[in-house]
Amino acid sequence: MLAQRAAAFAREHCPDYLFNHCMRTYLFGALLLQREPRSYRADEAFVAAAFHDLGLLPAFETSGRPFEIDGADAAERWVREQGGSTQEADRVWFAVELHDAYRALSRHQGPEAMLVALGAGADVDGPPAGVLEARQVTEVLTAFPRLNFKKRFTELLVKHCERKPDSQEGTWLEGLCQAHGAQPLPRDAVEREIASAPFAD
Repeated sequence: MLAQRAAAFAREHCPDYLFNHCMRTYLFGALLLQREPRSYRADEAFVAAAFHDLGLLPAFETSGRPFEIDGADAAERWVREQGGSTQEADRVWFAVELHDAYRALSRHQGPEAMLVALGAGADVDGPPAGVLEARQVTEVLTAFPRLNFKKRFTELLVKHCERKPDSQEGTWLEGLCQAHGAQPLPRDAVEREIASAPFAD
């Protein structure tokens, strides 16, 4: 099964806190997408969620492209290597590439992209107020604990920006990379955003 192979690949290559984040991304995204009158291809959505942050890891990064594109390219290659079709690989590519884009973009790209964007946003910033039951959030966090996610994920992002300070122009990480580049700016909004999420970690 494609999802099982994707989970094994992500577990092998991601640190524990990042693997758990990717699993929570899928679960939160699936719960949130229940509110939308849209069906989705579960295997493709899961692969995209499992791989959406691969581009932050040195093993999958290029010298100058944004991490979203590096991760999307790695996910697309993996799907093709598993025998996936061009259409399947394309849907996974767009779901990874758009996971931190404006919701309108992911919505128009398809339900798989929307699931990953909703799930990643919920896990980084916290679920939208009043949408998920406390029981649902607790079950997700129990299955895949956060493992000091805020601190460790922020450190991962900062290291990425230190390695590739000019790679994120026009993206979610642009300000953070400016803050940690050769001429640092004040602490970026992305760091404050992660730190203020309503999770105890």
